[in-house]
Amino acid sequence: MEMKKYPCVYMRGGTSKAVIFHKEDLPTDQKELDQLFLKVMGTPDVKQIDGMGGTVSSTSKIAIISRSKEPGADVDYTFCQVDIKQPTLGWNSNCGNISSAVGPYAVDEGLVKAVEPETVVRVFNTNTKKIIEEHVQVKDGRAEVYGDAAIRGVPGTGSPIRMYFLDPAGAATGKLLPTGNKKDVIDVPGYGPIEISLVDCSNPVVFIRAKDLKLKGTELMELNGNKDVMEHIERIRCQCAVKCGLVTNWEDARTKSTSIPKVSIVSEPQDYKDMDGNLVKGQDMDLCVRAISVGAAHKAYPITVTVCTGAAALLKGTVVNETVKPKADQHVIRIGHASGVTDVNMEMDGDKVIKGGVLRTARRIMDGYVYVR
Repeated sequence: MEMKKYPCVYMRGGTSKAVIFHKEDLPTDQKELDQLFLKVMGTPDVKQIDGMGGTVSSTSKIAIISRSKEPGADVDYTFCQVDIKQPTLGWNSNCGNISSAVGPYAVDEGLVKAVEPETVVRVFNTNTKKIIEEHVQVKDGRAEVYGDAAIRGVPGTGSPIRMYFLDPAGAATGKLLPTGNKKDVIDVPGYGPIEISLVDCSNPVVFIRAKDLKLKGTELMELNGNKDVMEHIERIRCQCAVKCGLVTNWEDARTKSTSIPKVSIVSEPQDYKDMDGNLVKGQDMDLCVRAISVGAAHKAYPITVTVCTGAAALLKGTVVNETVKPKADQHVIRIGHASGVTDVNMEMDGDKVIKGGVLRTARRIMDGYVYVR
């Protein structure tokens, strides 16, 4: 029996990587598609040794691209987060980092007309029903790779991709504040009450103060070995999944909603060593954060979480806002995460989020066929 093969492109987008497919090359049956994507990534297996997955959430991702019929959009983009340890696929959220690969992919694949020196690609994310505007540098008809743009968590520099998440509120729940409150007290089974903020902007995110988890806020991958804290966080996340309407029973979120809501642990600006051992100074940030994604500490900070954090910082009364204490005219929030500092530029109208802007780089790593059996 011969193995099946599917044409694809393997790309880095921001601090993530994904296998990217043309929609027309994939099965139309959803069950068949789900099984295919599990095999492509090599899930379930902590090593993902028989697939393309890289054993962490940021490298276990898939994107599906096609020309769009949506008004004002050039391409449709569907994101799939593939779990690692269990055969679970997340279809109800977006990945901001992988979004940054969609524009260059669309240019190189001829899905949009290449305009030099810059092509604006309007991407409709089918998961969240939101538009992402991407400004891609173009040279000789292809997306430019080389440039002087640097992003934290990626070695070297690349061509800048300026991204704007338009009207990002309510991406998964339809509401910027899923509970209607800027702060809630969650009664966590086995741990007791804790104050959090639950905000849905590009993705739903649970914001928790580091001190309320008995953390300093500067921890890195050692968080994964702190089983009691990680269980505490997971139970908070699962309770918030119920509040988002993602599951009915909180225990079900462990298997049925593993990728959202995301979790951000927040603290005041402070000095720490990042993943590369570099000193990050508190004076260079407005907020210190650590992200938890698909049950593990994130090695950088997801871009959808970055946009949500920017919005939460400017929403008076959230735990993020109370930590940042932004100035009246502040619209750029400097976020200190596990790999350094990332800026997010927020445009707000009171409590309404108009858009969030970030800078990314992306590049094609390989193309060809992925084989499954």
